[in-house]
Amino acid sequence: MATITITIPAATTQRVLDGFCKRYGYSATMEGGAPNPETQAQFAKRKLIEHIKKAIRDQEIEDAINVAAGTAGTSVDTDILLS
Repeated sequence: MATITITIPAATTQRVLDGFCKRYGYSATMEGGAPNPETQAQFAKRKLIEHIKKAIRDQEIEDAINVAAGTAGTSVDTDILLS
């Protein structure tokens, strides 16, 4: 298994987390005012993993569609002869 590491300078860590969490909708409190049990760092990591999975899924779906379209096109051209 590979490990991906992102290094953020200590002086900008909070700025990065604040910006990322704000962009993706993190809230320090839950509905009703209870503290969010998920930290900003946990939230950011979860969102990054979701983003990577979505990118892979979307690309593999696009690739499969292209292969299927090519196969269907070849099949039609080969199997259906009109005169």
